[in-house]
Amino acid sequence: MKIYTPNMSPPAAEHPPLQARADALGGKVLEGDVRLTLHVEHQSQGETSGIFEATAGKVEIVFPFTEHATILEGEVTLTDETGTTRTLGPGDSYFIRQGERILWDVKTPRLRKSFFNLVR
Repeated sequence: MKIYTPNMSPPAAEHPPLQARADALGGKVLEGDVRLTLHVEHQSQGETSGIFEATAGKVEIVFPFTEHATILEGEVTLTDETGTTRTLGPGDSYFIRQGERILWDVKTPRLRKSFFNLVR
């Protein structure tokens, strides 16, 4: 079992982080120089889980997976294709289906979330 809490340190070094610009991973950067860090804890048969971090800025992304995540640190406003907008902070969770187009607007210098992704 893995327990993630707000403001925790990144996972142990046995899972080296992926670091990239948001546009390199399929997102369309609309504002800022968004940087991403991904610490994978589990990956098997279309399932991935771990810790994800993003720096401030706006990114539009069509989700290549279904995701359930909980915000650990920072604040993000999510807007879907219908214009529905929600601002999330530590302790808030969300569910996004594979194929949904979402606008991410990270309001703080860093956003950190725990996530579980599923590709079908």
